[in-house]
Amino acid sequence: MTNVAQDVLWPTDSDVLIRVGMLYVGQGDASVVLVKDGTTYKTILIDINRDAEGHNGINVPRLMKDLLTDQDGRLDLFVNTHPHNDHLDDITELNESVDIHEVWESGHVPGEDDKASYDELQKVIKAVKKKHGSKAASEMRGSDSATAFGEAEIYILSPADYVKTDIAGEDAAGRRKRIHEHCAVLRIGKDDTWILFTGDADRTAWEDHITDHHKDRLPSKILNASHHGSRTFFKHDKDDDPYMTALETIDPEYVIVSAPKQSESRHDHPHDDAMELYEDHVGDDNVIHTGANRESVICDIFTDGTYEVRLDTKLVEEYGRENEKKDKKSEKKNSSSARVIQSAAPTVATRIDQRPMGLE
Repeated sequence: MTNVAQDVLWPTDSDVLIRVGMLYVGQGDASVVLVKDGTTYKTILIDINRDAEGHNGINVPRLMKDLLTDQDGRLDLFVNTHPHNDHLDDITELNESVDIHEVWESGHVPGEDDKASYDELQKVIKAVKKKHGSKAASEMRGSDSATAFGEAEIYILSPADYVKTDIAGEDAAGRRKRIHEHCAVLRIGKDDTWILFTGDADRTAWEDHITDHHKDRLPSKILNASHHGSRTFFKHDKDDDPYMTALETIDPEYVIVSAPKQSESRHDHPHDDAMELYEDHVGDDNVIHTGANRESVICDIFTDGTYEVRLDTKLVEEYGRENEKKDKKSEKKNSSSARVIQSAAPTVATRIDQRPMGLE
C-alpha cells in the first residue's frame, strides 16, 4: 500500500533519471530530489521549513517519513544552503522522522537571530556522525568538478573557500549581513539538462564570486529562483540597475519561485520587479510561483535528456499544516458524535495541472 507522498514523488517510470519536488512550504524553501541509482533512487532533501505563518505549508518531516517508508526511512543526504530559519526550521523533527545518512552545510556561523536553528542543525550533525561516521557531515566548497550521485552529477558552485574564510573573520553583525553571499548554490543533472538550486544567494555572490568563474557550469533548464523571488538576486537596493549577467548565463527555460502570496509574505516576496525580469527572460507562463495557488512543482529529467514540469496540489492537500488541523478537528467532532453513520466516501478528483511544459 502506498501513500500520497509515494504516489506523487516516487518514480515508477524507469526512464526518470531525476525527479525534483519543489514543495510549497509558505515563506521558505524545501526541495525533494530523487536520483536514479540502478533499480532504485537515492534521496536528497535541500533545505527545510516549518510554515510558521499559518499559510498551509507542507509538513516536510511527515511527508518525508511517508516517502521513505519502503527505504527503511533512509534519507541519503540533507543539504542546508545556509542557516536561516526558513531554510532550516524543522530539522530536529526531520531527524526524528527519518534516518539521515549524510549532511552537507554551508559552514556559515550565524548571529543570534538564527542561532536556534543553527544549534539544532549542529545537534543533528553530531547525531548523524555518531550513527554513520565522522565523514557523514561536511561543509560545502565551490568546485570546478562534479560529484557523482547515483546516475547523475552534482556541482557545488558556491561558497568558494576564500569567501568562507573572509566572512568567517567578520564579527556577528558582519556575518549576518553577508550570509547570502556565503550561501551554497548547487546544480544537479547530467549532460545538457540541469536544475539549479540557488538558496538565497544574492547579487554580490553572483556578481563577485559565481558567474564569471562558473560561466560554463551555470546553464540550466530549470532555475529555483534565489531568495523566494526577491530582487536581491538582481539588485543591492530597490532603485539599482539590475545585474542581469547571472540570469543570462544560467539561461533557464523555467523559473520556480518558492514563496507564499506576496500579501502573505512578511518580506513582500516575490518582488514585482524581480518577477518582471524573470518573465521577460522565460515568458509569463514559465515563471511558476508555488504560493500563487499553493501548489508544489514536480520536475522530471529523463534518461534521454528531455524534461517535464508539472504542478501538483495533492501534497498540500495531504500534508498542509492547516489541513492537518482541520482534519484533527473533524476527527474530534466525529468521534464525539452520539450517532455515527458509516458510508462510503466519495471519490474526489484532485486537480493537477497537466498542461505540457518543458518537453524537449
